[in-house]
Amino acid sequence: MGDTGTEGGDGTDAGARGRRRRRDPEWTYAALVDALLALVSESGREPTRKAIAERAGVSERTVFVHFADRETLYVAAARRQAERWRAHAEPVDPDGDTARKVRALLAQRGRMYEVMTPIRRIGLGLEADSPGLRGVMAEGDAWLRADLAGMFAPELDAEPGARSAGGLLDAVEAASSWAVWDHLRSRRGLDEAAARAAIGRTLRALLGVGAEPAADLPEVPTP
Repeated sequence: MGDTGTEGGDGTDAGARGRRRRRDPEWTYAALVDALLALVSESGREPTRKAIAERAGVSERTVFVHFADRETLYVAAARRQAERWRAHAEPVDPDGDTARKVRALLAQRGRMYEVMTPIRRIGLGLEADSPGLRGVMAEGDAWLRADLAGMFAPELDAEPGARSAGGLLDAVEAASSWAVWDHLRSRRGLDEAAARAAIGRTLRALLGVGAEPAADLPEVPTP
């Protein structure tokens, strides 16, 4: 988002264009949200308002102009983050082979969770005192569950009570959750491939799919 200060092809000074952008409320709002997400991703910690303002290229006072308090800033960031991780979702044919659907799920959730992790860790620490943030995170959890329910609809339909409390859907959701992914990645220290292999074992057992070598699982491309 930085300005080069160089002369554009039409004679317009890039620095002047940058100053005009910073006077645009929508641009400034987005710049502050993106700055927060970038700082959290880099450090894993909650940044100061001064650091957010410096990264966005605006004054610290500007943060208060656009966000009345910490909650409104983090709610906006959580919504922006949800857009980012949902962009990794790709349609999966529910009538396809179960084993292929498991592989597709593992690849997609791995990409999503890697994007989601930094801001979600902080969000979990703030949600108790932030109804707005708690709501955004609940929306994300509901989306992930609905995605599973659609992807594995035939398997769920084939098992009585699969969608009831404690049924197959709950088990599949738990096995493929961000919490499990984060435990394997941060607590157990597994790399992405190993984390996918561990989760895949559980999912295949739950869905009645035969064992599959970890080497056959798809690699997650680096963003």
